[in-house]
Amino acid sequence: NIENKGQHPSFNLFFKLVTLFDISVDQFFYTEGQRGENSCRKHIDVLLSSMNEKELVVMEATAEGLKKARETEVQE
Repeated sequence: NIENKGQHPSFNLFFKLVTLFDISVDQFFYTEGQRGENSCRKHIDVLLSSMNEKELVVMEATAEGLKKARETEVQE
């Protein structure tokens, strides 16, 4: 039973839920500062998780292009 009057779920139930829904457990074990992630990064991660392999290849190339453009700007 998931509804347990505000109590924390057992570890086994917690594990089953995060596995079933493919949820990162970092948010439950680390503070925002420890993770070093902001809401934008989390949102991008969620979007990436929903993409197929072809779309991920495009996103990887886009990220590499942005990185290269930034490095070029710094050198100029």
